[in-house]
Amino acid sequence: MSKSFVLSSEILNNKINDPSYEKKFVHSPSNFLNDLDLFTKGQPFDLYKELRENAPVFFHPPMLSDPEPGYWVLTRYEDIKMVSMNPRIFSSQYSTGNLLTLGSEENRHPKLFKSTIDHMLNLDGEMHLNLRKEHMPFFKPGYVDELQNKVSMKVSQLLDEAEKLNEFNLVKEISQQLPIYTLSEILGIPESDRQKLLEWMEFLELAQYFTLEQIKQNEEGITDTTPDPALVEMFENMIDEMFDYGRFILNKKKEKPENDLLSAIANAKIEGEELSQEFLDGSWLLIVFAGNDTTRNTMSGGIKLLHENPEQKQLVLDDFERVSGLINETVRYVSPVIHMRRTSLEETVIGEQRIGPYEKIALWYGAANRDPEIFDDPDKFNIMRSNAEKHLAFGIGRHTCLGKPVALMQLREFYSQFLSRFPDYQLTGDWKVAPNNFVHAIQEIPIRLKK
Repeated sequence: MSKSFVLSSEILNNKINDPSYEKKFVHSPSNFLNDLDLFTKGQPFDLYKELRENAPVFFHPPMLSDPEPGYWVLTRYEDIKMVSMNPRIFSSQYSTGNLLTLGSEENRHPKLFKSTIDHMLNLDGEMHLNLRKEHMPFFKPGYVDELQNKVSMKVSQLLDEAEKLNEFNLVKEISQQLPIYTLSEILGIPESDRQKLLEWMEFLELAQYFTLEQIKQNEEGITDTTPDPALVEMFENMIDEMFDYGRFILNKKKEKPENDLLSAIANAKIEGEELSQEFLDGSWLLIVFAGNDTTRNTMSGGIKLLHENPEQKQLVLDDFERVSGLINETVRYVSPVIHMRRTSLEETVIGEQRIGPYEKIALWYGAANRDPEIFDDPDKFNIMRSNAEKHLAFGIGRHTCLGKPVALMQLREFYSQFLSRFPDYQLTGDWKVAPNNFVHAIQEIPIRLKK
């Protein structure tokens, strides 16, 4: 990777094809996965089931005003696993591993567009492995064990403060706070700057919504769903602030490296070359987003699930050794990362569907994690499930989530302490979920700790 390597510039010239072969499954779904409002009620598991049963390899129409063709939706566990395990055929680099579309030029955010592409998730082969190696020391067992002591104390502190409030939004007071603390410890972000990450995360989760609403406004004019201009302005200011801070702290770590992940990223050399500024920006965005979202939403989702399934909560209270089962089943059931994307590089077959080169493929993890071929009675929340750890919520293959051991460690500390101290907690209102079909972004869980 040369210092001038900018993936976002290269992939703009890569062609995406319409289906080359006849569609094996013809189905008119009850809804479409591009409808972000659908995801404000939680993930559309009924729609996943409908597609899995009627069109497990379904060609989905493109997004509004999208100049690119649509994409193949995979909802079966084995199909998603097969694609994930074959990066030579199914590329993350040809046209990203995370964006369903590059969209039209006029709808690309001037800062977010490049940064959502120029990072490790969107690389194949040796470039991906080499950049991944730069991150690895901060996710190995020894480092995670040391980090656990700090995380344990932080959980205790957060619960002490929450107990004084008694009634509050779980996401704001606990679920947001713990991952940001842990991530900041790994990155080497000063304590005085850490709350900024919380604000940036809230707005990043709305980026997809703002983009889609802007497209609607251009086509339909102002509607009831059009965001308040003041909110849009605040979003733009937050994005500027986030990237300005990222460049500031990466430059600081480059000049005076410390034993933290930001120093490793700032001083990384791939094939003897430093990372381009675009890749530094992208690495900053990726680590802020990915390092927070999975843990936060699994924490919140698990507390909601235990409230709704008191017999499962009692199983944990009867034997805290069952926390491991609780964590695996919660991650399976919540599936906090909703999808990833690949592009076929050659003619291939997925299930019964023949696919030509350069066609888009979307892997819907929430659908795979409810596949009855793998999980008995998959829509039941069961912490005693014997194979819950087979879930694909962290991905599988070369792009398995690097932060998985840190996420699992945080979840163990949180559930163990929370349920020990507040076994009789109650939820006091409806949850709120952001309009986002990439991550299951829970924004509010009203809770009361004690009667």
